[in-house]
Amino acid sequence: MALVASWLALAGAPAVLAEELAAQTAAQDAAAATPEDAAAAPVLEAAPEPVAPHRFVFGSYGRVVAASNLDGRLGRSTNLVAFGPRVDEDTYAELELRRDDRLAPGVWSRVVATLAISGPLFHFDGQFDERLAVRNLYAEVEGALLEGLSLWAGSRMVRGDDIYLLDWWPLDNLSVIGGGASYRVGELLSFRFCVGIGRPKDPFYLQTRDVVAPRGFEPVEVSVLDRPRIVTALRTTISPIHREDFGLKLVLYGEAHTLPSGERTLDDGATEALPRDRGYLLGAQVGLWHNRAAEPGPTGPHTERSFVNLFARYAHGLAAYDTFDSPVRTGSGVDSGNASEALLALSGNFEAGLFGVQVGAYYRWFRDSDSSAFAGGGVNEGAFDVRPQVFLGDFAGVALDLSYQALALNTLDEATGDPVRGKVFKLGLIPFVSLGGRGTYARPRLRLIYAVSMRDDGARGFYPAEDPRSGQGVEHFLGVGAEWWFDSTSYSK
Repeated sequence: MALVASWLALAGAPAVLAEELAAQTAAQDAAAATPEDAAAAPVLEAAPEPVAPHRFVFGSYGRVVAASNLDGRLGRSTNLVAFGPRVDEDTYAELELRRDDRLAPGVWSRVVATLAISGPLFHFDGQFDERLAVRNLYAEVEGALLEGLSLWAGSRMVRGDDIYLLDWWPLDNLSVIGGGASYRVGELLSFRFCVGIGRPKDPFYLQTRDVVAPRGFEPVEVSVLDRPRIVTALRTTISPIHREDFGLKLVLYGEAHTLPSGERTLDDGATEALPRDRGYLLGAQVGLWHNRAAEPGPTGPHTERSFVNLFARYAHGLAAYDTFDSPVRTGSGVDSGNASEALLALSGNFEAGLFGVQVGAYYRWFRDSDSSAFAGGGVNEGAFDVRPQVFLGDFAGVALDLSYQALALNTLDEATGDPVRGKVFKLGLIPFVSLGGRGTYARPRLRLIYAVSMRDDGARGFYPAEDPRSGQGVEHFLGVGAEWWFDSTSYSK
């Protein structure tokens, strides 16, 4: 940003604009630094007003990994649970283009487009057909109707605080197309509301059929079942303690899910009535953070960030299922009325000098609409991950990743009659080069990753007999990778 200010001055831009841009560079950099900075820093759910009347920004999150299992195959994740440790993660990236405009004093607009790219890359299949998704495509305006009020419409990822080590947002993590609003009252209180619609390509939501056209020769595709899910969410954030170096925040969160009735066609040609479905989710979060100014290094001023977040949520009915999942399995009925989920989660970070440590953990209890031992709709799972790291100077360091995960289903093993369950212990060693200097969340990072996973007999039983992993109690992962993030609204509040 300092370079941009200098360029503006050399290009003959107004001196006030150049000076204003240079003066606010540090604030901008802090606002767009990392996914966890918003949890650690005293920031409410509002984007900063652009310092220049018009600004075009490129932002990105990304990670690229190439790995081997040391047995002639590609390295791959050994996670059993839904939100497992990310030490042996795969390739994923987001590319964002953003336009900010200051329309009037206190009034600004923003247009965001974010494209996601998921592996495998073409190097592993020889096909130029990467998996793409539009994650953000929305317009937002703040201050036009009321100071502190922001309105948006379009397609958007609506998120809260994440657990970095598990690559997961445990409380609010929605991808919706719709609209929303946020309102903040100083630094003490903020509200965020959104309503969105979605319809996965699943016969529980959508069924199409080719029929004879009334005119012409080509068949016409008709939607015989069309049931979009409507999700409404409300988040309230209270910050009773809000200082530059220390803060406390309390979050209350809720979702309402509704699904209209419909009628689907079964494989034998018969029809089945699907009743109207609904559900709700209630959650809460307590967060503490502490910032301490450290001695400036080669990359400039450095703030040591420490925080802890505790999450709890309960979901019932349709809300117990991800918005892109079908809530009904074979033989489990036609609605989600009896489904429920309870979850506890933890994220934390501590930094002091050359040392830092990150922590992530969760426990999840889930019961499907039909959770009998015959239907297999009950899940108990959890994971714990801790990653201490030491910097060897300003730009290099080494991290040790220790994790444990366990999964238990209420399904009985047909051979033994015992409940189906498995455990995985994982140990990772990660030497890294941090181009962003010191800090557990400083990025970009280049890293060498070695991980060894140890499965018990139950964990091996989750793989088909034809899969080599069904007979491997130990699996290795050796790879090289990079991770970065900058100026991305996907990782800001």
